[in-house]
Amino acid sequence: MRLEPGSAAALFSPQRLTQARQMLGISRAELARRADLSAAAISQYETGTTRPRPTTLAELALKLNVPLEFLTASRTAVPLPTVDTAFFRSLRRTTQRDRERAAAFAGLLAQLVAEIERRVTLPVYSPLEDLALDPDADPEAAEDAARELRVVRLIERHGVIVTNLALSDDVDAFSWTDGPRPLMLLGTDKGNFERSRFNACHELAHITCHAADPAPAHPGMERQAHRFAGALLIPAEALCDEWPRGRWDWNDMIRIKQTWGISINALLIRARQLGLITPATYQNKIKYVSRMGWRTREPGPAIAPELPDLLNQALGLLIANGVSVEEIAEGGNLLGAAPMLRSLGLSPHAPLRVEI
Repeated sequence: MRLEPGSAAALFSPQRLTQARQMLGISRAELARRADLSAAAISQYETGTTRPRPTTLAELALKLNVPLEFLTASRTAVPLPTVDTAFFRSLRRTTQRDRERAAAFAGLLAQLVAEIERRVTLPVYSPLEDLALDPDADPEAAEDAARELRVVRLIERHGVIVTNLALSDDVDAFSWTDGPRPLMLLGTDKGNFERSRFNACHELAHITCHAADPAPAHPGMERQAHRFAGALLIPAEALCDEWPRGRWDWNDMIRIKQTWGISINALLIRARQLGLITPATYQNKIKYVSRMGWRTREPGPAIAPELPDLLNQALGLLIANGVSVEEIAEGGNLLGAAPMLRSLGLSPHAPLRVEI
């Protein structure tokens, strides 16, 4: 339902204004300049101190490239991700603006999922058990956590919403656990099968082990998540059994990589952690990897990353039952935001395992 500026102003949502600005990747000062307003006015609108006039709200929607309805409150109250509640990696490598933009798109995903769940029953989020880790504990504790979670074959089947998003070069992936169900967003820019799998397992560690007390870029949590991901991709026992004995041959690394879907770089880290190679040998091998250019393109066939599919199936089911994507978007005041939805990499198709 299209709203007139007066009606939209009465339903104005400060949170949505912030979200739209952050998705565009601009500051309050830049939005103020584009809309011919003061930065103080934008700040007051986003904090809810004041409400924009109808004509001002219409101008803001135009400059933000969103429909007027997007800046109004959705009928379904949904907690939205923030930089402070999401798991990001090194804060030194990622800018505040990139993190805010990624979190804003995660909010779009949360709103879309809320609308889908009004119509479709998705798998209940069901972590097998409490695997919470003390962030200051030894990273090796993550080995045990990953071993206990070995039966989790598909993250989506346990109710985690996974999607792809074109993130900045310094944001490989991130996750958020403060909503009704965890969200995991995997970057699409790298297009690397092994890297994408490792990122998914890394974020699964945060969702499984650190959700109770998220701390973005906490060094202890990051070390544990890395250890967890490596242990989940190739268990210690398996790597010890397959590790070559005798003369070093890089073909052995390529074989293990292709068998287990884990990068050579990650294999070397696992081998060092498990004492299969010495720290000095590890350094020598990593230098060789760098000289060969394998940090960006490893030897072996290029395989496309695994793609999440739960939301595609849910949307496909709705479409098959006469519910259009436009109806779903309208319910969450996302009508006209098709480019934003496409950015989440959604491609509806006939469902395999979700049901009304």
